[in-house]
Amino acid sequence: MRALHFLIVSALLAGGAGRLAWLEQNRGEELRRRAAGQHTATTPIPAQRGEILDTKGRVLAGSVRRPSIYADPSQIENPRFAAYSIAPVLRLEPSALEQELVEKAERGFAWVKRGVSEDELARFSALRAGRHLRAFAVRYEPVRDYPQGALAAHIIGFVGAEQNGLAGIEQAFNEEMTGRDGRRSAIVDVLRRRVETLPDEYVAPHMGASVVLTIDAHIQERTQEHLRTAVEQFKAEWGAAVVMDPQTGEVLAMAVVPDFDPREPIAPGLAGAALAAAQEKLRNRSVSDSYEPGSIFKPFIASIALDEQRVRMDEIFAVNGPARQFGSRTIHDTHTYGSLALHEVISKSSNIGMALLGSRLGNERLCRYVRSYGFGDATGIELPGEHTGLVQDFSRWGPFSTQSIPIGQEIALTPIQIATAFSVFCNGGVLYRPRIVRGVISSDGETLSDTSEPIAIRRVLEPSTALLFRRQALVETVTDGTGKSAAIPDWQVFGKTGTAQIARPGGRGYIPGKYIGSFVGGAPSDDPRVVALVSLYKPSSGKYYGGTVAAPAVGAILADVLAYMHVPPERMPERSKPRAAKELDD
Repeated sequence: MRALHFLIVSALLAGGAGRLAWLEQNRGEELRRRAAGQHTATTPIPAQRGEILDTKGRVLAGSVRRPSIYADPSQIENPRFAAYSIAPVLRLEPSALEQELVEKAERGFAWVKRGVSEDELARFSALRAGRHLRAFAVRYEPVRDYPQGALAAHIIGFVGAEQNGLAGIEQAFNEEMTGRDGRRSAIVDVLRRRVETLPDEYVAPHMGASVVLTIDAHIQERTQEHLRTAVEQFKAEWGAAVVMDPQTGEVLAMAVVPDFDPREPIAPGLAGAALAAAQEKLRNRSVSDSYEPGSIFKPFIASIALDEQRVRMDEIFAVNGPARQFGSRTIHDTHTYGSLALHEVISKSSNIGMALLGSRLGNERLCRYVRSYGFGDATGIELPGEHTGLVQDFSRWGPFSTQSIPIGQEIALTPIQIATAFSVFCNGGVLYRPRIVRGVISSDGETLSDTSEPIAIRRVLEPSTALLFRRQALVETVTDGTGKSAAIPDWQVFGKTGTAQIARPGGRGYIPGKYIGSFVGGAPSDDPRVVALVSLYKPSSGKYYGGTVAAPAVGAILADVLAYMHVPPERMPERSKPRAAKELDD
């Protein structure tokens, strides 16, 4: 029995010795490090986010190396003390930071705040030294930067604390622009000082892809300046502008005023009404907001009626204003007219003339015309939050619709829809999908997607109709009609004014005395290169007609863009050159 006991003990001792030998051979270094308070720490290496570039390669959104603060929660004995010590100097919520430290304890890594300011870094460093918060450290990493400030902010969007896109192109192309993080491992001591790097466990980060826009930074800057001037001059709540190449559907500029700084889209500490107002400023109203267009809509109905030979350009309408009864409804003009040809109905913006045309066409044909221009559907532009506008189901059209639709009521459009549809008059009658992205390029220079080719949706007008309507009705609007203030030297502007009442929330009636004034135009008239739209919401300076508040801004934008593009001047009829004249209102 003793012999058996001896053998068992000997075997156990031998096994233990063997186990110790194996541990010594295979894990001795690790055990020695643990005994010395050392351990392996693996930390991520953040990848640089892809850039957003304008059409000429200018950086609109990039990355810079800035200090970020992180922690190893596994080394924190009292997460609550640590969180409530550090949060105030970094403008963080203590309870949220405490929760983050607790949840990431097993992982051994947690970001505390990325992209801290120099002031925050200085205060953190002083606090860390004084309170021995050794589980916290600083690392310089790529953080999103917007070198052009508020330029194109509503297009570009912005990122959150984790560098994920939250709006605009940043959101729409977040997956493409997000790179692959790398990692590095090292032996660190109890104070998280690096003892030894482990090169075999290093993985390099890989930068995300870059997005090239159709936007030209110079055109964008001038558009924002002219829009801001108009908003301030006429005291509007907001303004929106879209500039396009009508031959391709490329958006050259898109602006909203007020704008914001994407580096800090919402200032810290805002609450209540102030926070709500700041959030409203982030809306890209050029794609997300729709409104009744008013008279700016008249060309879309009249042009297809002309194309289908339902009316002639020189056909006379017995307007006999300034008011006329249509059933139980009265339609008003801002001026008294007797008889007007179709091109004059457009250039002088006669509601009665368009109501007469609507009565001839009928609701079914009107609905088809509306849909032909793409109204009621999203344009498909590469931006999040696009609104489809509002075209009611045909079953909800009634007797009033016959006169309302032709004058831009009972329908709501976005600025991008209006500019896109107006381009049909410039390119021979084709509706193109608007585009704001030319392509996506990898960090290695490989083209991942090329979206630079125009995308034709459908033919809306015959080329001859588009040309006739542009040269007569739309040019006449600027030379002798409601859009005189859009006229510029050297190039003949053509376009249409619009002044619309603002519908009450819920759609019942209109807000008294509140309007949205718009103008959409293009130039040159012989070979259109640019289309521009400006809309001002609730101007409160006492002036609100589109020909007064929006047309001058469109003219200024067109003049700047055409000069920048080196478009040769065109021969203009003497009467179309800018001059002082009594304005027609619309």
